Amino acid sequence: MTTSTAILGARSLAKRYGAGIALNNVDLDVFPGESVAIMGASGSGKTTLLHTLAGITAPDSGTVNYAGTDVTALNETQRSKLRRESFGFVFQSGLLVPELTAIENVALALMLNGVSRRDAEGQAAAWLAHLGLAGMESRRIGELSGGQAQRVAIARAQVTGARIVFADEPTGALDSHTSADVMGALLDATAGRGHTLVLVTHDPTVAARCSRTLYMHDGVLSPVAPARPALAPQGNPAAGTTFLPQAGPAPQEQNWAGRP
Repeated sequence: MTTSTAILGARSLAKRYGAGIALNNVDLDVFPGESVAIMGASGSGKTTLLHTLAGITAPDSGTVNYAGTDVTALNETQRSKLRRESFGFVFQSGLLVPELTAIENVALALMLNGVSRRDAEGQAAAWLAHLGLAGMESRRIGELSGGQAQRVAIARAQVTGARIVFADEPTGALDSHTSADVMGALLDATAGRGHTLVLVTHDPTVAARCSRTLYMHDGVLSPVAPARPALAPQGNPAAGTTFLPQAGPAPQEQNWAGRP
């Protein structure tokens, strides 16, 4: 269930890399309990937006506010502390430590926050069991399948009680069946517990499982997918220059900068 007060808000975010515009005056509000998918072509700015919202990348201008804190006003040490204590992350490759076991990877997130190893591993074991990995706690990451490794990453992202999880193509390296299973686990571990998920994906099937979908195109965030060129009829190449508008956004995509 969402509430009327945004947990995460962005205003007028702008970011350039050389001559390229990654973020072009982006506004966004995200509410507790939401799962928000951001879709877009490679280079559209969607990953830059995710990293800026999470305090990994500093914008050239604009603000990000998390639960009353101006993230863009924090220094790097303060942003690191905020990410460690309040945010969770799941990436396409997982970014797990291959030398550590599954339980050690998950427990590490707690130990960095001062939790004892014994307590951290107890909480880590509970999360791994919840995600279907009971009995695999002592396996190293290379001994797990891709889907199992992503479940370890989900456990690590939520073991600290993070109110927001940022996921960048979390199913991008998985087959369709495993992708569906991992996406289900991710939604259950986040929005299913009243927490918030902000996800970048190129897969419309993954996006459709989120409560709201937004689209990045040339650094601009929109509730509507960009128009695609019409297919040219055979023997008439010129027809390919016609552009057709996309259908309007689904009901859950209305009021894209605010509550769905």
